Formats: sequence, structure tokens, C-alpha cells
Amino acid sequence: MALLVSIATLVGCSADRLPAAEQGPASTTEHTAQTTDTDSPSPRLSGDAAGPPPTPPDEASSAAFAIDLTAPGRPIDDRVFGTNVPAWLGPDTLASDWFRTALAESGATTIRMPGGSWSTVYGWSACERRLDDGCIWEGAARPSDFAALLSASGLHGIWTVSPNETAQSAAAVVSFFNGDRDDDTVIGVDRNGVDWGTVADWAGLRAEGGHTEPVRVAMWEVGNEVYGARQSTGGGDCAPFGWEEAWTCDGAEYVTGNELHDGYLDIRAEMLAVDPTIEVGAVGVREPSSWGDWGNEVLEAADGEIDFYIVHHYAYDQPPDIADASRAATQWPDVVADAREGLPDDVPLAITEYNLVAFEAGDTTQTMTKVGNALFIADTLGRLASAGVPIANQWNLANGTTESGTDYGLVSADGSVRFPQFHALATWAGRGPTLLEVDRGDQGDEVEVYATQRADGTLALIAIHFSDDVTSVPIVLEGAPAADGTMRVTAHVGENADAEQFAQAVITDDAFGSGALEVELGPWSINLIELRFDG
Repeated sequence: MALLVSIATLVGCSADRLPAAEQGPASTTEHTAQTTDTDSPSPRLSGDAAGPPPTPPDEASSAAFAIDLTAPGRPIDDRVFGTNVPAWLGPDTLASDWFRTALAESGATTIRMPGGSWSTVYGWSACERRLDDGCIWEGAARPSDFAALLSASGLHGIWTVSPNETAQSAAAVVSFFNGDRDDDTVIGVDRNGVDWGTVADWAGLRAEGGHTEPVRVAMWEVGNEVYGARQSTGGGDCAPFGWEEAWTCDGAEYVTGNELHDGYLDIRAEMLAVDPTIEVGAVGVREPSSWGDWGNEVLEAADGEIDFYIVHHYAYDQPPDIADASRAATQWPDVVADAREGLPDDVPLAITEYNLVAFEAGDTTQTMTKVGNALFIADTLGRLASAGVPIANQWNLANGTTESGTDYGLVSADGSVRFPQFHALATWAGRGPTLLEVDRGDQGDEVEVYATQRADGTLALIAIHFSDDVTSVPIVLEGAPAADGTMRVTAHVGENADAEQFAQAVITDDAFGSGALEVELGPWSINLIELRFDG
């Protein structure tokens, strides 16, 4: 028999993406801690006797979300569930128990460092050695602080080297994280006459910071949004509103370099010379012909020497209506299709920054700290996984309050608040490694369902509800075992899309019929539905 589970309503990166206290470097209003309305109704469960027998799957599928359990699924690359950790948070924050607990409980799999536009001006070796000249801010986190975070968390790492660095400097930072202390490979003298020594020299510096063994970073970027270079640094052809302190805004020049600067190809070659197992990504754009034909120029000049292609996407320049914001993830199929135009099939797409609003100054209503943004993040993850995007990083784990009062973080910079979007990433942490196809039938657009399967056969469904009502969602499991099963539902429910917190998670348990079930979703909710077959 089908079971009706009802989740009742519980009432109750660019430089302009920087915390106000650190504006110059680069990215809330204060929120109260999450509370629970103890007078809210409890979720109601109705057993098998609550309704008529379930409609057979072949008759119900056109009116339900249908999941064919006999069809092969495909693996989800876990690097798509990433976030960013910026250096301006400082060593104490990165080492704190609350920060590491938040990182672990967020479900993030990958951390990108050292932070957006900061990467362009971050002197990694000066910061590591605490030199007065060359480190953007004396309180910035050092490479050894990131190494400690990677070592403690076991997560994948992405490091963004500055396009203003020499190729030898970039090779040295690879040596810092990945090198062995007995590796006498010579890095050599750069075009500015600086001798960068050997791999062992930089591995030894890492050991001085407490890490005798490599703390490996496998993915590397050359630059952050280089196409947005300032005219003062990149020349008069750059956009007058540019924000990156990069030396060029020309795509071909970024790749090949010039008489004064090393380009992507030289930097990549030197990095691979000290560790040929790494992947080095090139900065791209969503539409290849935009930003002065940047994408086309990069792809042509690189001639296939790209390990992954980097795109950043913020859904809106200015904050939208919060209900519209929750559905902004419907943009992703077009974004991915545009970005892959002209991209060789064997070059992966990496969305290493995404969030809702590009310009923090306009987000005076703090839409990024509301339930609507959480739904956007949750749906984004499903759409990127469905599109086969292997790498994606939400901007960012913790950020700080910007001048407009908004916050790009999953958590506040002092750890006192977990914003609604934290629960979007954390809900996806309950996924399985295999993505299953979902036939939406004639369902409307108020609900999205993503189906995954764990190694033990358990189905883990992510259901996202974009509406202020309570809705009943029929789900048909085609090819399900004859045995009935057990169901566990965890739901984060918002009073409305503009709410600053979800109500405390609703958790229900019961049984379900093998062929069909219904789940009643609360308004503005993110739901993890776990289905395990008995017998």
C-alpha cells in the first residue's frame, strides 16, 4: 500500500563580495540563532489504511515522478559539492573547532583556496614566511594554514595561483603542497632573476609549518576572473569597471604571455614539471564570445592544453524577488550549454564560484541569507550533477558581513549562525554516489526531485518544494522489489521564501509500499527522502 507522509508547516567574489571589515581585501546583517516554535504542529503520518490502494506503476507514472530502478544510473563526481575558503578568514578561524565542524557538517567535498579576487594579489610565499612585503594582509591565512585544514578534513583542494606570478613561483607553490623533502628537482631562476631553488626547498618550508609529508592539492587554477582586469593593471582595452588586479584582459595574451609576463601555458608547464599528476585549469567565460571574445581566444591559443575550463556564474546582478530567486537554478542548463560551446569533449567544466547575486552592494534585502537562496543552492546542485558537471564550488563557506549587510557564506564568519543555504549543501550530503533518471511525468514546476542510490541499495531522494502551500508528491518506483520498505524523511521547512531561517528539521519514519508512495511536502522546503527495501 502507498504511504502518505505529511511534512506540516512549522511556523516560527570579486572585490564587492568582501566582508565590510576587510573591504580592501575582497567578501551580514546580524541574524539571531535558529529557534524552534514549540507550538508548531508536529508532522502527521498516515499508515496504509489512510487511503485507497496505490495505483499500479504503469498507470500512475504519467501523473507522478517515476524512477526506473532497472535502468543503469551514472556516477556523480563528488567534487561538484564544493565550497570556497578565503584567506581573509585568518589562521585562527581556519583552525577553530566551530569552523572545522561546520565544514564537516556542511557536506562540502572540495575547498577552493585562497579566495576569489584575493588570489590575484595573494603573495603565497610572502604570506607563508610572514614577510612585510608581498602578503596582502598580515592576518591572512597562510598556505600552511590551508594545508592543516586539508589534512584535518581529508577534502579535495583547489588552489588558484595568481596570473601575475612567474611560472617558477607557481611551480614552487605546487612543490610546497605536493613535493617531497628529498626531491632535488630544480625549479630554477624566473624571468625576474629570482632563484626558486628546488622542490625540496619548498617541501622543507611546508615541514617547518608542521607538515612533514605532502598535503596534496590535485586541482590548480591559473587566475581568477582575469577577463575582468582593471584598466590600471591590464590596459585601456579592459572594462572601465574591472575588478581584478591582473596584468591583461586579453584571452590570447593570458594564455601565451608576453615579454614581461608568463602566460597560462608556461605556468602550467612549469607546474607539471614538478608534479605531472596535477590538473591545471584555465579561466573561461560562460559565453565564449563575451568579454572581448575571451573564451574563444583562450581555447584557440591553448590548443587543447587545458585540463579543465573554469566558469563563474552568479544568477543575478541585483537581487531578484525572493520567490523568483528560489527558481534561479533553472538557468543552469543554458549556462552549461553555453560554456561548453567550442569546448573539446574531453575538457571538463568547472564552476568554481556560484551564488545568487553578483554585486553585494545591491543586496540590501539580504536575499542570499534567506530560504529562497537555500532552494536555489539545493536545485543548483541537482542540476549540475544531472548535467555531468564534475567540479563546482559555492561561494563561500564563511565570508563576513558586506557593506550592504548581506553575506555570501553558508555560515557567519564567527560561527554563530548557519544560514539556510547551509542546509542545502548538507541535505545533499545524504546522497548516494549514483544518480538515477527521474521522469517528471506531467508534474508542474513547483517541485523538483533528484534520485540517487547508495552502495547498499538505499534510495536517497532530494525533493525541493518552491511554493508557499503544502503539496502531495506521488512517486512511482518502477521495477521495485516486491517487498515493502522503510522510509525516513528529513525536511527543512521555511515559513516563506523570505524567511531568515528554516524551522528545525522535521524527521519522520514509517513504512512504504514497494511500488508507489506519496510524500506531502511543506512550503519552501528541502527534503531528504530515504527509502530502504525490506527483505
